[in-house]
Amino acid sequence: MAAKEYALDIFKVLGELDRKNFYLWDKLTPEEQKGFSPLIALRWMAGIEDQRQIIFLNEIVNMSIFNITTKNSAGQETYDKDFLKEMMMKLLAVCSSGKTQRYSWVNYKFTNSKKKIAVGLISEHYGMSLKDAEDTVKLFSPGEILELAEAAGFQKDEIKLLKKEVGA
Repeated sequence: MAAKEYALDIFKVLGELDRKNFYLWDKLTPEEQKGFSPLIALRWMAGIEDQRQIIFLNEIVNMSIFNITTKNSAGQETYDKDFLKEMMMKLLAVCSSGKTQRYSWVNYKFTNSKKKIAVGLISEHYGMSLKDAEDTVKLFSPGEILELAEAAGFQKDEIKLLKKEVGA
């Protein structure tokens, strides 16, 4: 099976970002520009031990990766894909430590697809999405979650499963 060819070699891009090449975008061909993915570059650049770089990536790039817009002639905010990619490439260069690094891919964290009882309970009780409830469940003690279950009318067998889940 032949190796898949990509429009842009991510490792060359990472090397240029390590050298803080702020003009890399201008040197890429239109095909290479099209092949650049800020999110993929971010995932690679986060796969190192350099805490300074990771903090910069989280504070600068993560906060702006989906929020860069431009204004059109009517003063309305618009989304310009090429402008976003160029700005993200420059921000990634800013966040680089300036040293040549060996990067590792940071995989996405997948949550258990099975609906957790505590998450469902919090979601239902407080009227929030499952995603928000999953983030919020950490703020509750096992006792508080069991009190919510009792108030919601959980049966003994359901409470037993919930106790096992929350470690009570």
